[in-house]
Formats: sequence, C-alpha cells, structure tokens
Amino acid sequence: MVVARRGSYSTVSAVGRPPGKAAIGRSFVRRNSNVLLLGLVACAVLSLGWRPLHAPSAPAGHRGSGRLGRRAQEEWLEGVGSAAAAAAAVASSSGVYGYVHKDGIADLRNWHPDHKAFRQDRLEGWMAERQAALAEGRLPPPLPIYTGCQVYVNHLYKVIYLRHAKTASSSLFCHFGGCRAANASEPAQQALSFELLQAASVAELGGLWRDYFVVTFVRNPYQRAVSSYRMMARQLGVGGDVARAYSWDRFCADPTGFADECMRDDVCQKKGRNFVYVHIQPQYECLITESGGWAVDFIGRVESIDDDLRLVLAEIERRREAGAPPVRPLEGTLENVNGRGCNESEAASGHSVAKEQYCDPVQYYDAPHAACFRKVRHHYFSDAHDLRFGPDEVADA
Repeated sequence: MVVARRGSYSTVSAVGRPPGKAAIGRSFVRRNSNVLLLGLVACAVLSLGWRPLHAPSAPAGHRGSGRLGRRAQEEWLEGVGSAAAAAAAVASSSGVYGYVHKDGIADLRNWHPDHKAFRQDRLEGWMAERQAALAEGRLPPPLPIYTGCQVYVNHLYKVIYLRHAKTASSSLFCHFGGCRAANASEPAQQALSFELLQAASVAELGGLWRDYFVVTFVRNPYQRAVSSYRMMARQLGVGGDVARAYSWDRFCADPTGFADECMRDDVCQKKGRNFVYVHIQPQYECLITESGGWAVDFIGRVESIDDDLRLVLAEIERRREAGAPPVRPLEGTLENVNGRGCNESEAASGHSVAKEQYCDPVQYYDAPHAACFRKVRHHYFSDAHDLRFGPDEVADA
C-alpha cells in the first residue's frame, strides 16, 4: 500500500528576542536535544499520521470535521490564488479513488422506489428554498437527488454499478454489452451487460451489497458541468429564442435553471424536467450510505478510465464463477461512444449548439467566465470537496 505523510512543517524565526532569553533557550536545546527530537517525532506521528494516499480522511457522514469551514475556503478563493486554484481544480481527478472500505447499502432514500415520496417532498422543499434564494439575489441551493441514483446490476458476475450521467457510462455499457461489437447478439457477450436493479427488500439488498463487487466511476465536476451544458444546449430548438439567448454564464450560475428554459422551448420541453435533473444531479450522494460511509468497493476516475477500468475488469475476472464466460478485457483505449468535437456547428450537426465551445475546459473558468468556478463549486460542493477535486480540497481534507 502506498502511504504518504500529510501536513507540512514551518520554521519560526527567533528575531527580536532579548539576547539573554535567546542564549538560555539555545543552551536548553543543546542539553535536551535528543529528548526534544523524540518529542517532535512523536507529535508529528500523532498529529499527521500515516494514511493511504487516496483514502478518505474522515467518515463521509462527518463532512467538515477536522477541515476548514466552507466559508473559510470561499474566503481563500477570493485571494490572489483564485485563478491558479481554479485551473488546478478543473484539470484534476478525484483524490479519492481505487479500493475503499464499503460500509453498506447506498442510501435507500436516494434511489429505492419505496422512498419516492421522500424524494418528492425533498424536491418541493428545495424548490421553495430555490425561489427564496433567487428572490434575494443569492445562488440557489444545490439540486438534491430527485430522479434517483442509477443502480445497475449483473447477477452472473455479481457486480453492482452505480452509474452517473456524463461520466462515460454509455461507453462503459457498450464495452460490457458490446453494443457496437460484431458479436453483440451472442449469449457470451450479452452475459456481460447490466440491468437496473429491481426493487427488493432491505434484507435482500443487504446480501447483494455484501457479496457483490460494487463499483462506480466519477468525473471532475467542473468538466462534467461543461459537458452537461453542451448537452443541454443540443436539446434546444435550432434558432429558437432560448437557444439564441442561453449561455455558459447563465448555466454555471444556475444549472437547474435550465429546466425552466427547457420547458419554454418547443423542442426541449418534450424531454421534460427529469431529463435535465438526471444529467446534472451530483455524484457523491449516490456513493454513500445513510450514515455517511462508502457504499462502494471501488471508485474509478473518468480522467484515468483506461487504467481504472482494467483494474475493475481484473477484479471481476478474479471473482468469476465457473460457467460464466471470461470477462472481455480492454484492448487499447475505451471507445468514446458519444464523443463529439470541441467545435460543433448547427449546419453540420443539425441541432443547436452551445455558444461557447472551448477545447480547453479551463477556458470555461477563465476570464471572462472567472466567476463560474465559484458558482459551479457551490452547486457541486459535495463532489468537489468530498471527492477531493483540486489541490485545495485535498489539503483541506
């Protein structure tokens, strides 16, 4: 296991001390240097500790314990390091990845059909808060899980996959199910596909979660927001009023507000609000138990999807029972099923396109869009902070 010592050391200057006291201090240090050294080492070990390089530093259900407060972090971002912090965060991958300790079932309130009424009540409360915030000129609260976390299963290989929109999930499904392969219709290939986990009792789910390999892939929330914006823009009618007026700055300030814009557009309204919500809801809340522990065995990173997918496939193959077809290995690079160029045109694509089409994701958070970094971080705070996207999030944890 790779380990790393967290924290830093600083040097304190003795300039300005009276000469007599300084001399006394130096004499004391010389006489007790060995004891002091051992004491410093002990304090360092106790206070900093040795930790896995990419393990959570505290139970997920106790966010903020032992960390800088959210207000303190926002004040730090207001300083001269804002541009550098934004660029580093946008280019980062999750600081929590690989194998983690699975504590139990993903919070049933966020996905199980028996808790649909709870999610509806929560959404209505969020809508009231949202309207109050907008009326006061504040950023609206982050979107809670409403449409439900996407929980997929393959019973043959005993794998549960927690899927998130805009995280290469279509490409992953195609690799397992062979949606573009010549042998996609063969039983051996179909055996690798996933299906939605059907409603089951808590006892049954507990057994599945205990015995199955639970995996997910997460994506940088700043890049995911850009991908969501570009996807939402494609849903609007070409040449319509909404398509002409909608911009990245409006989306980053209020991603869920696109649902209102969508319902004003003759083409987009056919998709409905839930289509918007499922593509912009956060990731982190679907990965934890009701008490805040991890609900997964393995967290893969979209930014390192080939390497992490190979680890997942190797583990599935290792667990494979006799009679199940061998797991299809990843040859080369995972195909980007829904990949698009960074510069689309309405004429060539036949659909509306985003106003801003930068090839470097950092440009969406650079001038003249510098304010978008803080806004997206607000809307996806749990993803950015608890999954540690960005050096300041890792240092704070």
